[in-house]
Amino acid sequence: MAFRIDDDASLCSIEILAEAVEMAFVPGVLELRTLRDALRDAMTTQSPDAVLLAYSAFSRIDREFRQRITHHALSLATIRRHAVGAPHPARCAS
Repeated sequence: MAFRIDDDASLCSIEILAEAVEMAFVPGVLELRTLRDALRDAMTTQSPDAVLLAYSAFSRIDREFRQRITHHALSLATIRRHAVGAPHPARCAS
């Protein structure tokens, strides 16, 4: 699968998802730690392989955690979309 993640929208999406995982994070849940680390790696390396690893990690998480992460990510994206004028330290508006 050939795709690029070096555009601002993709990197912003990864960043939002990483923040959502932090919001839903529960110490001791290995799958959440794996996903958190994979998303951090994806943001740092901007590697498609890292994104695929994060997707795989997300797929293995319990449904309740996936729903919680998705809820947080959608909320964060909505907040950022409404605050477009204030740049986020990375790539997203916050």
